[in-house]
Amino acid sequence: MVLFSITTGAAIGIIIDVFKTHDIKLARVLYNYLNPGDIALGDRAFGAYSDIYFLQKQSCDAIFRKHQGRKKQIKKGKRIGPCDCLVTWALAQILPERLI
Repeated sequence: MVLFSITTGAAIGIIIDVFKTHDIKLARVLYNYLNPGDIALGDRAFGAYSDIYFLQKQSCDAIFRKHQGRKKQIKKGKRIGPCDCLVTWALAQILPERLI
């Protein structure tokens, strides 16, 4: 898996593992190559609260498509386009240990 700069197209980070390793596991290692102010762009595999949490902890922003397992929250969010909605997630009252 490779992390690219959208500005220059240069490879910023690369990680290689065995064939059966899931992409999200590799991508989370690449988070270490991001600098404060960077924006991570990913598909619906990244739509977990933990990914957003870890990126914000590094002062990075994230743009991910909603995971197919999540309920639609269009009524709670701000509609910003015909198929787009901005939703703010509240922090859970009880955090898993990996987020503490």
